[in-house]
Amino acid sequence: MAIEDPVRLLRRLRLGREEYCQRLLTMLILGGPYPPWNTPNAPSDHGARFLHELDTLSFGTDTWDTRPLFVDEFDLPARHHGEQGGAPDYAVLWPERLWMIELKTETSSHRRGQLPGYLTLADHHHPTRRTDLTYLTPPMPHTPPTTGERARFKHLTWAQVIPLITEVWEDGDDAEQRAIDLLLAALGSIGTDWSSWRSAQLPHDLPGTETETPLTETPALADPGQETLALAEATASDGRQRALDIPAASLEDLQHLRLSLRQAICALPGPSPTRHVLPWIWNAATSGGTALTTSGAETGYELRLSRYRKPVC
Repeated sequence: MAIEDPVRLLRRLRLGREEYCQRLLTMLILGGPYPPWNTPNAPSDHGARFLHELDTLSFGTDTWDTRPLFVDEFDLPARHHGEQGGAPDYAVLWPERLWMIELKTETSSHRRGQLPGYLTLADHHHPTRRTDLTYLTPPMPHTPPTTGERARFKHLTWAQVIPLITEVWEDGDDAEQRAIDLLLAALGSIGTDWSSWRSAQLPHDLPGTETETPLTETPALADPGQETLALAEATASDGRQRALDIPAASLEDLQHLRLSLRQAICALPGPSPTRHVLPWIWNAATSGGTALTTSGAETGYELRLSRYRKPVC
C-alpha cells in the first residue's frame, strides 16, 4: 500500500502541525500507509537509513548489527489507575535496546515531567533493555531529564535533522517526494499560524472541496465534559460497556483523557453509582474483541467504560 497523499491527509483529518509532521515522517520511514498505534513494523530501506543517521547524530552509533523494528505511538501503560501513562511518538526496538524519539513542532506542547516520565516507565516496562531518548524540537529551552547508567538523552533541533531527511530521500519515488515536499514545508511553517498554512495548501478550487467536512478534528488535551460523564452515568445505570468515539490526535491524549475522566468520577459524591464505572483504554493487540468506534478501528485504541460491583475509587 502506498503513502497517503499529504494534501488528502490534510483534508481528511484536522491534525495539528505536530501530528501532521509525525504522520508524514512515519509513512516515509515505513514506505507505506500510517499504521495503527503501537504496532512494530520493519522500516523501509530509506527509513532504516534515516533512523541510523539519526542514531549516529544522537549517540554516535557506528553500525547496527541487526535492523530494528519501528513503532509509532509507543505505549508505556500506566503502572496503576491513578497514573497517566506515556506514549513517545516513536520507538526503535532491538532485543537489548529501546530508543525513544519524541517530536515537537510547538514549544508550547513541551510538558514538565514528560521526558522523565518516559524514562521511568520505560525502565519499569522494559527492565532488560538499555534505554535512549532523543528529543527533536525547534530551538527551545528545556531541562534535560536525569539519566542513570542504562539510559542516554539527546536534544536535537529540526535544523540538524532536515538535511538528513533531504539526503536520505533524494532518490525517493514520486509519492515519497510529495510527502517530503509537504513535510519540509510544514516544518518551515513552525512559528506561524498553522490554520492559515493548512488552509493555503488545500485546493479550494476543486469541485466539492469547499463543503467537504474533515472526518476528524484534533482535540486539545481536554477535561471530560458533561456528555462524557453522561456516558459514564449510563454505564452505571445499565451495566453496558461503552466506548467513547474520541478522535484523539495521539495515544497520550487518550491516556490523559482516561485519567481526567477517572478523577472526575472519583470526585463525585460518595454514594454516586457512577463511582462504580472505570474508564480504561482498550488495545486491539492485547484486550481482545473488536473496536466499538471508528477511531478505535483506525488507531487500535479507544477509551471504554465498564461497571464494577465495588466503587473503583
